[in-house]
Amino acid sequence: MRKTLKSGSILLLIILLAPLLLFFFGGCGEKQQQAEIISLEGKIEKIERTSDNAGTITVAYFSEKQKQELTDTAQVTKETEIMIDGAAAILKDLREGERVRGEVRVEKKEGKRVKSVLKINVERPKSSPSGG
Repeated sequence: MRKTLKSGSILLLIILLAPLLLFFFGGCGEKQQQAEIISLEGKIEKIERTSDNAGTITVAYFSEKQKQELTDTAQVTKETEIMIDGAAAILKDLREGERVRGEVRVEKKEGKRVKSVLKINVERPKSSPSGG
């Protein structure tokens, strides 16, 4: 009878502790894998295309956190939503020097920060009709 009670107690202890152990040892890794979405606004410094709708884009922007202008590069894919004056566009339609607003997903993969562009929005200046 005592051996059965001890076996049952150990089994009960394992059942109670398993979720706690998973939380501490399994859960920590998941938190590091979470992606962060950053909104930013800046000027396109450089575009490197690998195709008409994929490549990298380098944007200069002012960082409120660091109180200075920074330049950063991120991946643009065919899944990136690109809008110019409210109309759908692709990477080849963008021009260096244009002002952009967008969202970038930053996540850690194999110990490195990987940046992927989710959205790019460009509002091109409207040319006013001449004459009057």
